[in-house]
Amino acid sequence: MRWLATVIRVAIAPVLVGAVGLLVESPRSASDLAAAAGLILLGAIHVLYWWRPWPTRQWRAVAAVASMITINFVLLNLLGLAEPLLWLYPALIAGAGLRLRAAAVGVGLTALAAAAPIALAGGLIHPIDADQPTDALGPSHSILLSIVLAGLGMTAVRQLVALNAELHATRAELADLAVANERERLARELHDLLGRTLSLIAVKAELASRLSATGDRSGDAELADVQRLARQAVRDVREAVAGGHAPSVDGELAAAEVALHSVGIKLSVDNTAASIDPAHETTIAWALREAVTNVVRHSGARTCRIALDAADGFTNLDVDDDGRGAVGDGTGTGLDGLADRIHALGGSLEVGPNDGRGFRLRVRLGAAPLPHARIAR
Repeated sequence: MRWLATVIRVAIAPVLVGAVGLLVESPRSASDLAAAAGLILLGAIHVLYWWRPWPTRQWRAVAAVASMITINFVLLNLLGLAEPLLWLYPALIAGAGLRLRAAAVGVGLTALAAAAPIALAGGLIHPIDADQPTDALGPSHSILLSIVLAGLGMTAVRQLVALNAELHATRAELADLAVANERERLARELHDLLGRTLSLIAVKAELASRLSATGDRSGDAELADVQRLARQAVRDVREAVAGGHAPSVDGELAAAEVALHSVGIKLSVDNTAASIDPAHETTIAWALREAVTNVVRHSGARTCRIALDAADGFTNLDVDDDGRGAVGDGTGTGLDGLADRIHALGGSLEVGPNDGRGFRLRVRLGAAPLPHARIAR
């Protein structure tokens, strides 16, 4: 809206032209010189105020309006200058620079100050003339209407400017929020995707090293698995960056069997889910991956059990092991990210000690939430 401020600055040109006319007029009287000085001062105040449009502080508008009203009173009432539309300039500043109620009062008083002398001199209501019926209300009413419309119009423009600034700020905030959300999504998916894969690469590389040291040729197969896992990790990272990675429950169950077998953990699967709600499958797959990753990396378990049940819109997943149990007092990045995924679907996550020895992760989607007893792995 800076273009509008420029237009309003240019609108003072007739006043300055009038001042020049008074100065070059011959013969010049003292009142002419005083009127020219007043017009120049009025124009200077107007230009200085609008040089920085839409100020946030009211004191500039108050000072400018008070100065202009004083100058106009001297010019129109003491020096006899017949230019009532000079009152438009303080009305514009009052509408643009004052808060809503103060602007309404300022514009109204300015309009009354402009129209009152004309009304008192010519009467509020003129007799209706058949030839000129439009003059029935008199010139004071047109002056009053012009000033009110100009001042309140500037109030509306100021509110529009403020609203536009808020919209720009909101859009910038939403853009920053979208970037933060995308960064969080990428960090969470990279953690979930690479945690188990890198753990298996480390285990298989260590095993291959030991086998190679003893001359066992089976180490070549382990090295081939390391290469396969590394290529899979690269594909997973590309899919995560592109936002197109959506794991499946069947794929994660198969990968869990391979991962647990690689570290010597016996797996038992109790899968009674005839079909999983499509809205739940991705989250259950991520939960299964996180649980198995934690078992592989931290548990030191000998056995692991996966129980999956789904029916009538409910999906339940239990993963427990007989390992060393929870380590530490806080929640980990993986479990925090998993909790966000589950809570976004209105589900519940429970992690903590198993009934006997070990650790258990429970996920409930589409069912009543369970009490949270979350312990980091």
